Amino acid sequence: MRTLIQNAEIVTASDQFRGDLLFQDDKILSVGSNLGDATRDQTIDANGKYLLPGGLDVHCHLEMPFMGSVSKDDFTSGGKCAIAGGTTTVVDFCIPSKGGTLAQALEIWDAKSKPKAMCDYSYHMCIVDWNEGIRKELDLAFERGITSFKIFTAYKGALMISDEEIFDLMLEVRQRGGLVTAHAVNGDVLNILAARFAAEGKLSPHYHPLCQPPVAEGEATGRVLELGKMADQPAYIVHMTCKEAVVELARARKRGWESYGEVCAQHLMLDADLYDLPDFEGAKYVMSPPLRKAHDREALWGALANGIIQVVGTDHCTFDFKGQKDMGKDDFRKIPNGLNGLQERMPVVWTYGVNQKRISLQRLVETCCTNPAKMFGLYPTKGSLLPGSDADLVLWDTKQGYTISAKTHQSACDTNVYEGTRVEVTAHTVFIRGQKVYEAGKFLVEPGFGQYQKRPAGRPMKVDYSSLGNQTVGV
Repeated sequence: MRTLIQNAEIVTASDQFRGDLLFQDDKILSVGSNLGDATRDQTIDANGKYLLPGGLDVHCHLEMPFMGSVSKDDFTSGGKCAIAGGTTTVVDFCIPSKGGTLAQALEIWDAKSKPKAMCDYSYHMCIVDWNEGIRKELDLAFERGITSFKIFTAYKGALMISDEEIFDLMLEVRQRGGLVTAHAVNGDVLNILAARFAAEGKLSPHYHPLCQPPVAEGEATGRVLELGKMADQPAYIVHMTCKEAVVELARARKRGWESYGEVCAQHLMLDADLYDLPDFEGAKYVMSPPLRKAHDREALWGALANGIIQVVGTDHCTFDFKGQKDMGKDDFRKIPNGLNGLQERMPVVWTYGVNQKRISLQRLVETCCTNPAKMFGLYPTKGSLLPGSDADLVLWDTKQGYTISAKTHQSACDTNVYEGTRVEVTAHTVFIRGQKVYEAGKFLVEPGFGQYQKRPAGRPMKVDYSSLGNQTVGV
């Protein structure tokens, strides 16, 4: 099937122009102006809508066991969130049980994903133990096309591994060609402060961010980047939240270290004051690292604009307010950590980033589509509008906005942290591998349509930020 999309405002990471795109079956054939094609089977008039590559969210947790519960969105409801928000590929985290094997974790995640996936997907592998057995299993991960590995410097006794183990892992990943990503917060500081607050009877959500002060995130960020430098292994800091972490990443990049950063939409948008909402409402916003202050948001926007941070993700991990979050009604330490974002990410960043002149539309494409694909071995198959790329396409309507609400979102969760937020753009039509999967609010494929994406080994594809100016701006 040859399909011609005409009269679109085409936007890539480097360009914007009015033109056409031709694709056949699952692949893009050509992009340009006046692409008349006598052999086409169908023509779609974009009528001036914006045509972008499908987004990639490389940080989400679907149907994840955590803190005595399981996150609400699975690969079906989470996939619907993604598609309705202009995202066509997600990368989930495969998390072994403590003392378990990578093979066991893969079996569990395959059973969750394959029959339920609405959009294309891949995995990161979390390393929650480090021993000779896990070292040998790294080869299995690479054989499965899993080339990125997440470590935690927090959640001691559950997910955290030591600096010695992180460094040894980095050396092993370097030999095979991959990326080490890090949840970077000083876990010892977190545990001691949480225990002190509890001993003093300070157990409301107000104290959740105080256990993880920005300096504890900055310290752990700098430490992971230093370990990466010593191992000659690229390090990628997930969900950065504060100025202190941005400063450490900017310093590493200025020194020429191969270091990368990610920000999540909620940390660009939401304020730590939300933890003080009455009637336990602050629990809706409990996640780790936590929300920060206005000056941190400005530092993050600046770092996103000038190239210090490369990727926008979501850390989508939803828990119901009633029946899950309220497990911590009397103790904030028992509140399941996580919130939504898969459906909201690109409309929110477009509305409050592009439309408010914080970043360009090309930069949105770069950080939400192209760079995630480059960082994690999916480019140019995903994240681009190049001949030969998958026809993962989104037609965006900038004349039709909407107000975000839990009553209308695709998530299975009973709450939405962006409740009442107005966005000025809608994902109208979505194609994945050339098949129309969504149009005007209706899904056109069934669970199981999404395909697993194997990723080749190799260091992340480097990005030239010379045109973005001084990389200390906003820090």
